[in-house]
Amino acid sequence: MKNQYLSVIKFPAYVSISLIFLSAVYFIFLRLAYQKPGLTTLDKIIFGLLFALLLYMMLLWIITLRSTHVRIKTHWLQRLSKWMQLHWFYIMAKALAYITFTNKQTLIESFLNFNNETVLTDQRDVRNSNILVMLPHCLQKNDCPIRIVSDIINCEECGGCDIARIKQIITSHQVEAAVATGGSLARKIILEKRPDVVVAVACHRDLVDGVRDGWRFPVYAVLNERPKGPCFETTVTTASIEFAINKFK
Repeated sequence: MKNQYLSVIKFPAYVSISLIFLSAVYFIFLRLAYQKPGLTTLDKIIFGLLFALLLYMMLLWIITLRSTHVRIKTHWLQRLSKWMQLHWFYIMAKALAYITFTNKQTLIESFLNFNNETVLTDQRDVRNSNILVMLPHCLQKNDCPIRIVSDIINCEECGGCDIARIKQIITSHQVEAAVATGGSLARKIILEKRPDVVVAVACHRDLVDGVRDGWRFPVYAVLNERPKGPCFETTVTTASIEFAINKFK
């Protein structure tokens, strides 16, 4: 329970701490600068711009935090908040995690959980007809002779891996699924199909890269499990995939 709680709050906590730290550093330098005589106009402009940037980040962070519970209705503000969350705030949290020697995977899980909350809130009461379930090829049993990369429907449902259950889910809910052999192919598929929402299954690193690269699309992240190591006969909680589909349809 403790690990699950930390996984939820770590990303927003690290962003908030980073902003508090930057604010403290700014006001310390501002006070030191005004204690010295001869502050130039250029110095005042620089401090003014830095204050504006700091205020901008704080306001966007408050909006982003609120977006986990309240949908941002203004389109450009929603896009700006999402871009800041995935590209700016994530880097800030990652930098603090590096400084404090924090477990990287725990921060990533928190970041993905936070992203999922914003996606669910943004898609609340929205009925999507074009849902894409993006899967990694490593979910398939290694010695399976059936090629599912071209089409998951080719799965003969032997029950040797989770693909059979996923096929049943997408068939019953009438949504599309694609299997990618790597991040580049996954991005290519998403750009070609241009779905309303993506339910993506992958490992920690690939999910973070996918969510950030595909920021223009709502991407709901589902982490896979690696009982036999990375990229080899991985598994996934199929109930999480079905939960996301039900939320978005």
